[in-house]
Amino acid sequence: MPPLISFFYSILLLFSIVHAIPIKDAVDVEVSDGVLKPRAAPDNFWLTQMTHGSSPYAPANYPIFRNVKDYGAVGDGVTDDTDAINAAASAGGRCAGDCGSSSVLGAVVYFPTGTYKISKPIFQHYYTQFVGNKFSPNLKPNARPTLVATANFKGIALIDSDFYIPGGDGAQWYINQSNFFRQIRNLILDIRAMPPMIRDGDSAWMPTALHWQVAQATSLQNIHFIMSTDPGNNQTGIFMENGSGGFIGDLTFYGGQFGMRCGAQQFTARDLHFTSCITAIQMIWDWTWTWKNIFIYSCWVGIDVTGDGSSNGQPVGSITVLDSSFAYVPIAILTSGRTNINIDNVEIINCDIVVGKPGGPTILAGGNRIVQSWMTGRLYDAYDSKGATFTGVPKYVPSKPAGLLDSTGKFFIRSKPQYETLSASSFLNVRSAGAQGNGQADDTAAINTALQSGKIVFFPAGVYKVTGTINVPVGARIVGESWSQIMGTGSYFADADNPKVMIKVGNPGDSGVIEIQDMIFTTSGPTAGAIIIQWNVKQSTQGSAAMWDSHIRIGGAAGTNLRATDCPKLTGSINMDCRAASMLLHITKQSSAYLENVWAWVADHDVDILDQTQIDIYVARGVLVESKAPTWLWGTASEHSTLYQYQLSGASNVFMGLVQTESPYYQPSPLGPLPWSISDGADAQFIDDPTFTDCISVETDIDRCAVSWALRILDSSDIYAYGIGFYSWFQDYSQACVPLENCQTRLIQTAFSEKVFLYGIATKGTQEVVSPTGSNLVAAIQQDNQNGYTTSIAAWIPLAQPGSAALGKKRIPGTEWIYSQTGAGGVRQFDTWSAFGDSYSAGPGAGKYTKEYIYKSRIGGQLKDCMIYNENYPYQLYKSPSPGHRDVLKKGYFLMNSCTGARNKAPPLSQGDPVTMLEQLKYLRGDEDFITLSIGGNDINFADMADACVFGFRPKNNGKCEHLQTLAEQALLPEAHGEIRSLLRQTYIWLIDAYYNNGVYNNLQGRKTHFTIFVTNYMQLFRVSPPAGGTTNCDNINFKYKSVPGQVDQNPDSNPPLMDHDKRLFWSRIVGYLNNVIQGAISDVNSKGSYYANRIVYVDVDAEYENHRFCEAGVSEPAYFFTKSDFYLPALISILNPLKNKRDLNNTDGIDSEYNITSSLQNFKRDTEVAGEIDVPSWVDEEQLLRSANSILGSPNAAQDIIDAVANANPTFNKRTMYDDLVRFAVGLVRTAHPTPAGFKSAKWALCKAICDRFPNTMNCPRNTANCA
Repeated sequence: MPPLISFFYSILLLFSIVHAIPIKDAVDVEVSDGVLKPRAAPDNFWLTQMTHGSSPYAPANYPIFRNVKDYGAVGDGVTDDTDAINAAASAGGRCAGDCGSSSVLGAVVYFPTGTYKISKPIFQHYYTQFVGNKFSPNLKPNARPTLVATANFKGIALIDSDFYIPGGDGAQWYINQSNFFRQIRNLILDIRAMPPMIRDGDSAWMPTALHWQVAQATSLQNIHFIMSTDPGNNQTGIFMENGSGGFIGDLTFYGGQFGMRCGAQQFTARDLHFTSCITAIQMIWDWTWTWKNIFIYSCWVGIDVTGDGSSNGQPVGSITVLDSSFAYVPIAILTSGRTNINIDNVEIINCDIVVGKPGGPTILAGGNRIVQSWMTGRLYDAYDSKGATFTGVPKYVPSKPAGLLDSTGKFFIRSKPQYETLSASSFLNVRSAGAQGNGQADDTAAINTALQSGKIVFFPAGVYKVTGTINVPVGARIVGESWSQIMGTGSYFADADNPKVMIKVGNPGDSGVIEIQDMIFTTSGPTAGAIIIQWNVKQSTQGSAAMWDSHIRIGGAAGTNLRATDCPKLTGSINMDCRAASMLLHITKQSSAYLENVWAWVADHDVDILDQTQIDIYVARGVLVESKAPTWLWGTASEHSTLYQYQLSGASNVFMGLVQTESPYYQPSPLGPLPWSISDGADAQFIDDPTFTDCISVETDIDRCAVSWALRILDSSDIYAYGIGFYSWFQDYSQACVPLENCQTRLIQTAFSEKVFLYGIATKGTQEVVSPTGSNLVAAIQQDNQNGYTTSIAAWIPLAQPGSAALGKKRIPGTEWIYSQTGAGGVRQFDTWSAFGDSYSAGPGAGKYTKEYIYKSRIGGQLKDCMIYNENYPYQLYKSPSPGHRDVLKKGYFLMNSCTGARNKAPPLSQGDPVTMLEQLKYLRGDEDFITLSIGGNDINFADMADACVFGFRPKNNGKCEHLQTLAEQALLPEAHGEIRSLLRQTYIWLIDAYYNNGVYNNLQGRKTHFTIFVTNYMQLFRVSPPAGGTTNCDNINFKYKSVPGQVDQNPDSNPPLMDHDKRLFWSRIVGYLNNVIQGAISDVNSKGSYYANRIVYVDVDAEYENHRFCEAGVSEPAYFFTKSDFYLPALISILNPLKNKRDLNNTDGIDSEYNITSSLQNFKRDTEVAGEIDVPSWVDEEQLLRSANSILGSPNAAQDIIDAVANANPTFNKRTMYDDLVRFAVGLVRTAHPTPAGFKSAKWALCKAICDRFPNTMNCPRNTANCA
């Protein structure tokens, strides 16, 4: 669903859901066990003879199937049946104006053969199908029921899909862009008796048969519109003022002023016949529309696209007319010149003008001929083209594969079969095979049994839960009722690393007939490993493997466990239980598919809540097509998957028209491919997953780049897209990017593909429209192609010719990238390496502060102080004076990229955000011998947790200990599939991919085959149990103290928690969990194969801290500044209780009962400088100092409060003299629980040993690693 647009179209756009009084039931009907007991006798159409279903989440006895004659309709052409039909449509408390939308209250309203007099609109509620009888003995056309308007008709249309509320200032029942799940078929609508203007109170309407203001998952089929041919009749067949459809087909129109008056974002229309209309189609506005098999006979104007449509002048943006015919039409297409028009294989019979403007001139002359290919609008037809406005026959005309065409040379189409000639005995009700469809029972076995029956399997309305794969064999036909749901659930579908198919359509190598219609495929989460549909069957005759009016809907509905309460948006973290599928639809290599009106939707909102609350649901992949056999995607859409919406990989002979997408609303939080690990290597289940590593560079805005692709065309040929609508509406649910057209960088990618024809492209919110990869290929950009509200290109055909497949850029693993332990001559020297990670690599407080490395923040371009000090382990490793180190790391290029506060993922955006790993990866050179990495602690909020539970110096963390501990454990467990393991795995993959594909130098000559990532673990802070004979004094103390003057008590508890055995055990366990997860993520990546194999080394630095933790034996902590520990003690202790004698390391005096903060800070400054502990530079200016201190203390005015408190206590105090002391205070806080220089020396030693073990032939690096000490 696109967002609410900030302008009005022709009539009105609806900006909020409104309340209206629902239509009351007019007739009581007999209901038992949720099944309507009909009074009317079944007719000969098989549907009426089936046992119908129910909705398990609806009120008791809610009827799905409603025969209008059971509610009092007569159908004799005399009786006014309006109220009876409306009673049938509304029975059971349907979703009307007080609802908005519903996945529960569906209905099939059935019209037996007859003539029904109608005097006011028939309201079609949300989630409704109107179905007329289609059975006709001897296939005569008189079976369809007819709805006939009376001469005194009042209202907007014979059938109304979105009710305008009287006096509501344009308000309606439903939001037009989310008016999903509608269907009307097999009706005749006769409005000849309607007057030329209908007045109803303050409203005035042009006489209309159908008001069709709808969105996705909607269709019209087999409807005949009869209108007057009298002059001035003003009658319209279909009025569509806005919406976001959708599919219509097999419609006929006779007479009237307008066959259709239509405005919508996008639509697919095929097989429409217009006869004797004044104007067959008047378009009010659109972004893109595909018209296929349109036959217009004896009308004055065929298609009128002169409308400006909206208050801001949005024109008819783009139309594509193909395989159509205009006969005896003076003007086939009337244009103002603002519309991109594509004409393809259109027959012209006795037409004066094919394309012309009102009053002239003629743009394309008429006559009698076939217009094979013609266009007007924006054209791209060269590799290095920046595009041009063009009118005429384009340079490249598609040469279409025979397999995609019918016997007349048109693109093949096939209407949904309704099996009207078959009797009920040809069908098997799936409930007869034991399925229950009650949303609770496991129906897997029963469904698989039914599908082997050889009959057409009818799924009565219901929710059919399955816990394993449903195998659809060749020969199977499936028919749903009110979009019957098959819902995958359970552990079988839960493992994202081991995806399982939910609906398997044939087996690889199968060929034959499979037909599916009117179904929904969904999941009840968590189901991160579900492949919703795997399409394996290949057609035996053209279009024999097909699916119509069936949709994939993930989350946002009753029973899914993926609703607003389960998966709320903007929480600041990834809920891994909201990962709902690994892929939506996979059309495999040997298959072929005919898909019509198929919507693959990852829900962006909860459809069962009045305000349609937005939600975070994660699905990795949308639609993957690998088929080389003919495949047709008619009127399909794919929305909100993480990696891509459509991807063609090694595919050929693919037709798409029209295709529509939306990018996920939650991106870039997280950035793609999170929260998923990409699939890669020769054994990958999914081919060509995007890694987004090309987004990792200094020049790239990664927040807009690492976002889902709309369409990727890779290694493919003979690709024909006639109508494309790709939209990006949000960044972190904000629409501030929409008017700037920069919600994301790119939408369409091509690589190594040829004979690619893209027509009728409309995009929104992207900087690049088409982004071809390869040298000398130029992207088509938004600013060159704006047309009203959207960006519009008539044709993009630079890759139309054979041979274009040589153009591209893609990772192709080769032997030159495979890991090799030894270099030339068996001896290696390292000349380049880089350090990445968080504070356990940056080393805040250890040694001297360096201003050398400051990142540019993601927020407003402000600088981020990374608090890097020169005694961290990377610096110690680089600068070590020992001969062993100089040999292991010769004085080459070293880059320090670590940053205090760094995370794998980005938290909610706010001032002073920590740097993410993606930000750091922009500075990966691409020629390193190795890199070091310490990351993961901040993703479990380690610092805040330590503060809240142990040290207590930040007011913001008061009372949050248990909450933060719970969040940490949830993120870490289960270790194999938890959120943190996924994040770490993705970071490691990003690093390797970025190194080999997009380093700063970006040349393969710089790549090192021995490139290695050394990942350090985390150190346990506390000794859990002292050695035999040791003290247990730590059991009786706590680490919390009062704050500085001017602050509230940091520890309001009268008895603060002691650091007893259980508390220390928790801290050891949480660090242990994290280290295990780090090891697991490393193992995952090392086992991926290709150039990932054994690329990462786990470095156990924790072991080097043994006997140097807090609470070691014989230490009375935390009563003095320097201890045996390799970690810094709480900063407040070190400030408020400076040592009286530096030489007395066993001093155990407690905090002074009375103190003066000024003298304490001065003593702290003097004592620590004498001891060589820290040296904060005097150049730090006042603003930087205050910013740092405020950030550390977690309060916007914390630093000033401290200064003011001291000044108030000492009136003679000069505030400015305290700034240097204050920055030391801030440093003291951030260093708490971080390694000292001695601790980092231990880490350096462990890392050196790992390097020597990894590269034993490195110059003078002895196997016993003695020189690593």
